[in-house]
Amino acid sequence: MPLACIMIHCKPGTPPEVLKTVLGMGGIKRGFEVLGAFDVVAECEFKSLEKLGMTVYSIARINGVVSTETLIETLL
Repeated sequence: MPLACIMIHCKPGTPPEVLKTVLGMGGIKRGFEVLGAFDVVAECEFKSLEKLGMTVYSIARINGVVSTETLIETLL
């Protein structure tokens, strides 16, 4: 199955709570806090772009999430 990295920008003080919520979601293989323009990165395994889109939409709705950016693995 293809992988995607979902990079999450959070409101100050919320990354630990956001990460805990994200790790409880289906399809998320692992996640961790990072330094830089984003606060949390989640690695997601998905069966279809529709499922990935639903996961990203769910993450974007978590309290404390400001924005997301998704990087999708290329299978060449």
